[in-house]
Amino acid sequence: MPHVAEPSEESAFSKLPPKLQESFFELAEYASKRISENLKAEESKLAGLRKLLCFRKILGDFDDSIRVGVVDGSISPRLSERIGFRIGVYAASYMVFDGNEIISDEDDEAMEAGYIMSPQTGSPLHTKKILALLSTLLERRLALRCMKKYGVDLMIIDGSFYGFRARCSEIKGKRFAELGLEGTEIDGVKSGEELVNEIYAMSRELKRSGKAVAVIKRIRTSAIDGWLISRSWRLDEALNRNDKAILRALMKSGEYFDYDDLTGSKWRFLHYSALKGWFHEVEGKVKNLSGLERVEKALEYVDGKLRLQIVTDLAPSNASEVEKEAVFKDVIGTKRVYARLSRYAPPACIEFGTGVDVDLVLSYFMKWSNPATGLPFPLDLIDAHITLDRRLAIEFADEVEARLLLNPDLDVDNTYGEFESINPQKME
Repeated sequence: MPHVAEPSEESAFSKLPPKLQESFFELAEYASKRISENLKAEESKLAGLRKLLCFRKILGDFDDSIRVGVVDGSISPRLSERIGFRIGVYAASYMVFDGNEIISDEDDEAMEAGYIMSPQTGSPLHTKKILALLSTLLERRLALRCMKKYGVDLMIIDGSFYGFRARCSEIKGKRFAELGLEGTEIDGVKSGEELVNEIYAMSRELKRSGKAVAVIKRIRTSAIDGWLISRSWRLDEALNRNDKAILRALMKSGEYFDYDDLTGSKWRFLHYSALKGWFHEVEGKVKNLSGLERVEKALEYVDGKLRLQIVTDLAPSNASEVEKEAVFKDVIGTKRVYARLSRYAPPACIEFGTGVDVDLVLSYFMKWSNPATGLPFPLDLIDAHITLDRRLAIEFADEVEARLLLNPDLDVDNTYGEFESINPQKME
């Protein structure tokens, strides 16, 4: 029987007109030269930095009998934009492992899905943020269900405990009925503030359980750069890289880096990361000071700005000063480390809930790491299990439209018109 070749997908470059192809290849050559210059300049800084940072060895043997749960959520990477509607979908799932055996395969409660639908008016950023929060809400609910149902010894969450915080203040004042939102969870949660409050309460419960850790893949913190700036008060001392990229160049497999060894107990990694981001603003506030006093006053100023930001995003509008302070300390005090689990991949960023044994978790992660990703296998499995295709929201909207077109009580032309693509030249 003759061999049939697998069809290959045409590259994006090859779809362009020849002139544009040539332009992009020339630009790629130019970009590679610029990056090469930057990398060479960084090498000497990195060599000196390794001597300043503390790297610990991952030690200890974990008990093979521990039961581990892992949970992840996913949203449609793009919304389906129609003339009448903006539609997104989301899902979440958990798995439970006894050693290398998955024991939750037959669990009908281990996976749930939802959708959100809004009128084609207003900001799509609000719709996307609410969609992401609904996914996080479902993820937290399933994590707590998993812990209760299986009595796990360790619960792994994909993403930071409070990674949902950014831009929550933008939607807290939104009432879903006034926005015309329709969706799986909307009936039970009537406003952005109710949604944020519920997610925060569940996240705090997980963090305080003594069993939960969070693994963060997308890193935006630059605490190491902020720390370098605080030593010299010069921006050119910074590497202009996020912490994961810097540590990728410095750490060896089997090592971990604890922010506490860098920052001490008074100021946290978020303070130093914010110091870099707000450097020019802070500089104007402390320009007449010198030495340690300048750094101390700068971090105190950053602390005040972070406090306002975190409280505005997460604290209830009617919270007392004591409650606001508790929210701030909860977020700012989260313990975070980086563990290099594979020589072929960057270090994994891990947040620890209250009372979780760091050595136990790191030894488990080291034992069950995927060399290709540098992450524990359970996390890779749940990610592959639950990741939603970018076309899913479009196909979901098509399915809704098809069912509506079969409804004899509706006008076919009007229904079809509501679901036409907002851009007739491209599929939205």
